[in-house]
Amino acid sequence: MESEEKPARQCGSCTLCCKVLGVAALDKPAGAWCRHCRPSQGCVIYDVRPQECRTFGCMWLANPSFPDELKPERSKLVFVLEAEGNRIVAYCDPGWPLAWKEAANYRMLKNMAIKSAEKGRQVIVSLREHYTAILPDRDVPLGMVKPGQRIVYREAGAGAARRLEPAVE
Repeated sequence: MESEEKPARQCGSCTLCCKVLGVAALDKPAGAWCRHCRPSQGCVIYDVRPQECRTFGCMWLANPSFPDELKPERSKLVFVLEAEGNRIVAYCDPGWPLAWKEAANYRMLKNMAIKSAEKGRQVIVSLREHYTAILPDRDVPLGMVKPGQRIVYREAGAGAARRLEPAVE
């Protein structure tokens, strides 16, 4: 029996990336609907959209093994791989600011944090420009991260007291 290949995912009625992400070329802040988006329908300037929009990669859309329940319009989170693949950012819909803390979403974030920590990668939640580092043992509010700043993880302590300490530089 041959394995069936899953069909490529489509955005369909999901347009959450057009709300949660900032787009400098359009002077569009994170957390506000893009003036070119028709929610649940799509982008009216899709064929001439800025490069930032063209290169954006939704993890749910790109990875068929990413859980169906994490489709952004359902979970209210847009998962993006950033920092050359070393950071997963879950951009949270400001209309649902606690979506990342809902049981299924939070469980997924914690599982990602455990796997990511083993590989030296980061898991971050972004709500507008406010960031929270999701670590295997705790969540650390980082506050605002401005353009040009970066999020770094350092190891602190030794032995059983060893843990990651995130900071903004």
